[in-house]
Amino acid sequence: MPISETDRVAINELREAVKEHLTPYYDTDFNLLRWLKGHDYKLDVIKPKLINHLLFRKSDWDLDALAEKPRDHPVHHHWKTGLTGESGIIPNTIVNIEQTGSNDYWGMLQSYPTNEVLRARVHDLESMLKAVMELEKKTNQQCSVIYIMDLTGIKFDKKTITLLTGGLSAISAFMAEHYVELVHSFVLVNVPAFISAIWTIAKPLLPERTRNKCNILNSEWRVDVLKMANGECLPSYWNDEEDDGPFTAPIEKCVPFPEENYYKGKVPENAEHLSVSAGKTGFVEIEVKTGQTLSWEIHTNGHFAFAIYELPLVPNNSDDISNYTRVYPLFSKIPGPTIVPCLDKIECPSSATYRLWFGNQHAWFHTLKIDYVVKVE
Repeated sequence: MPISETDRVAINELREAVKEHLTPYYDTDFNLLRWLKGHDYKLDVIKPKLINHLLFRKSDWDLDALAEKPRDHPVHHHWKTGLTGESGIIPNTIVNIEQTGSNDYWGMLQSYPTNEVLRARVHDLESMLKAVMELEKKTNQQCSVIYIMDLTGIKFDKKTITLLTGGLSAISAFMAEHYVELVHSFVLVNVPAFISAIWTIAKPLLPERTRNKCNILNSEWRVDVLKMANGECLPSYWNDEEDDGPFTAPIEKCVPFPEENYYKGKVPENAEHLSVSAGKTGFVEIEVKTGQTLSWEIHTNGHFAFAIYELPLVPNNSDDISNYTRVYPLFSKIPGPTIVPCLDKIECPSSATYRLWFGNQHAWFHTLKIDYVVKVE
């Protein structure tokens, strides 16, 4: 249905509250409505969360233009796209297929740092958002994604438990934080007999709104899923070998990460050290000049938050990071202990003091220990 007058008033109020951060690409009524619905129309809650996302969009990750760029991150060779098109059954929905059971998430996190995994993932999330926005423009209706998770091949072992409580939990939290109400429902198909054990572990780690959108299909899933999407949106590898249908979407199968490419490095001998007590934050400051490249390598013994800020030229004697200009996106939860260190770099737009900020606010007792190498070249 069209946007109600009540919603339109709330949308305009939210737009006014964040107008200095909005970009023309992202500034649509439906994008803002997603944030309102996702946070119960509470403007005081929504405003800082949405500004955080809008700052991310305008960072050097350049989210507005990402879906137009080639899908060519090295991770994409292994983690295949699953965006197939309109459902054709459930109105105003786009279908995305995730090879959850067979994707080599373990190998991925043994081979690439979390920030690079997220770079690869954000391309797909932005592609989903673009497809939804285009459908909304065509229909003038709120649209969303049916996210079908194929559990074929999943195992209940130590690796899966580690992924559920670490890397995959962080990716799920990232999606919920930045792509609010983009997903219509998570549909789990070809679930194993031990799904209840997996769900017991995963459920508490998922945001409540995500949990409430999960739909676990039974052994008749091949029949039931066709009540949600037409066969041309569903992967052809679901067909029996002798059949050409009813599933016809030509989705590539995922590719394992070779073990010989797993990260085998150690903490550099020249690394410096920082400890952050439970519930606290810490930082490292470094002077940079315009046009220089700031690079870093970070090893930690636990989960952490991370961002980089430019300090004001005139000190304001405040530790409130909201007073600083963010020059690298804020990540609320990077899983640790790090298997592959976080490695990245940025070009410095101005001469200033940069603060590499680390958060350990989620911890009750655990002291975060960080080994880092920071270079300016």
